[in-house]
Amino acid sequence: MDRKAFTPLRIAVLVAAGLGCAFWLGALVQWWMISDRGRDGFELMGVMLSSAFFVVLVLPTLVLGLIGRWLPFAAVLGVIVIALASDTLWPWLPW
Repeated sequence: MDRKAFTPLRIAVLVAAGLGCAFWLGALVQWWMISDRGRDGFELMGVMLSSAFFVVLVLPTLVLGLIGRWLPFAAVLGVIVIALASDTLWPWLPW
């Protein structure tokens, strides 16, 4: 892989994918920290939704950013990743 191939768009896509990975890992850690008394089964919905978020949006963004193909499409996916993660973390944002 040529180092000159890391354009600003590709770097932005990889940063968005990295933030999506951090969000997914944070959701898993938060689930893991729930005490046994607080578990009723519904908390697994969050794990399933965050895993679907990872598989459907973050993983394709990461793969496309790493191989350097279809970068405009990967950038759109990256914007969606950032929008969903930020809206989940801070629901009061005005978008």
